[in-house]
Amino acid sequence: MDLNGLDAEEIVKKLDKLRPNTDYLSKAVLQYNVETHEIFTNKTKYPDKLIETGEGTVSQPINRIGFAIQQMIVDKIVAFGFGKPVTYVPTDTTVWSLVQSVLDQNKSISLNRNAAREVYGATKTAEIWYLTPEADRLRYKLLKPTEGDVFYPVYENGDMVAFVREITVKDENDKEVEYREIYTAEEKIVLKKESQWIEESRDRNIIGKIPVVYGSQKKTEWDIVQPLIERLEELASGHAEINDYHVAPKIKAKGEINGFAKKGEKGAIFEMEKDGELDYMTWNNNTDSYKLEFDNLWNIIFKLTQTPDISFDKLKSMGAISGVAAQYYFMDIHLKVEMKREIWDDYLARRINIIKAFLVNVLSTKDAKKLQELEVDIVYNPYMINDMKEKISYLMDATGGQAIMSVETAMRNLGIDDPVEEMKRIRDENQYSAETENSNTFGV
Repeated sequence: MDLNGLDAEEIVKKLDKLRPNTDYLSKAVLQYNVETHEIFTNKTKYPDKLIETGEGTVSQPINRIGFAIQQMIVDKIVAFGFGKPVTYVPTDTTVWSLVQSVLDQNKSISLNRNAAREVYGATKTAEIWYLTPEADRLRYKLLKPTEGDVFYPVYENGDMVAFVREITVKDENDKEVEYREIYTAEEKIVLKKESQWIEESRDRNIIGKIPVVYGSQKKTEWDIVQPLIERLEELASGHAEINDYHVAPKIKAKGEINGFAKKGEKGAIFEMEKDGELDYMTWNNNTDSYKLEFDNLWNIIFKLTQTPDISFDKLKSMGAISGVAAQYYFMDIHLKVEMKREIWDDYLARRINIIKAFLVNVLSTKDAKKLQELEVDIVYNPYMINDMKEKISYLMDATGGQAIMSVETAMRNLGIDDPVEEMKRIRDENQYSAETENSNTFGV
């Protein structure tokens, strides 16, 4: 995008016309955070009770119960997709170590999870990569809509031609000041709002491409089940109201009562007229219909979002499951992880290309040609329960019952630092046991 020749006011007007509608995103953030669910905030849809007292009509708060189901759905897909680190398969392992070093310095494993959480929970995220002031390291800033970050890309013919970040900070007088950061392939422009927009800085982009990794999806992970979640919260809140109403025993009287027992009196007696009756009112505790609807909604939410229920109660009811059974149980979310590659293949490749561009132009120019030719395949490793016993049995069947690893290798897999020394100790112990047994046998 060519912004040359435009003053700050013209740049802002041009970009504001391209600013996307944020209504859906704002609503998504409210749904993601349980404390801002409608059950707590919408007093029109879920009004408090009006009760009559001696002083007139007063408002009494109702029970409001919310469930963090949206966060649970997001956390599950993040854990299954990026709980295990992705694997990079480069065409040149030597020069790849330069890129890997940058990824390690910036804790890319956690970065992947945080980025995924924003995309799944708020539909988008972005990383802005930059050089430290000493120009010796690469760092990033992850933009999070769930924490109030405002940003958007500008596209032309399917390519990102600019990236805009809107920032509001407080100055030394506690006055809010607006800024715009605009990134293009040629430059970075910072604008500041005073009485009007002014240009605070304009710097050349040394890598020749926008230093931003942007990822998005159209809807949140829970979008399709949002009405069901709201119904669950309404059911739970309403049921709590019923419990409160019936929790204290109520007495039904027939006839006239002449005298009441005193509060706290043991062996209490009520004086009544002839033929008078006194009974406790009992609540016909018929909760089957409520439980059926609640359970049905809960199960449908898990199924429609392809989210496995791995709660302790659920797994306990399933008993001990084999590795193959676990694979079937987690198949749905593994398919979901596979579909998400449509987002993350481009996202992770873009990150690698930006790191390469900084290395080529600033940090490691002597390896420029090899870095430019470097290509990387990305392998995802969805989380899976590892049934080692079943896997070993399967492999031994495939080899006709032959051993599939040495004792030394097995010990290393167990985490024993020096298996050779450990095997020597075992032989010594076995030899000592055999000599002791022979001595006892022959009465020596």
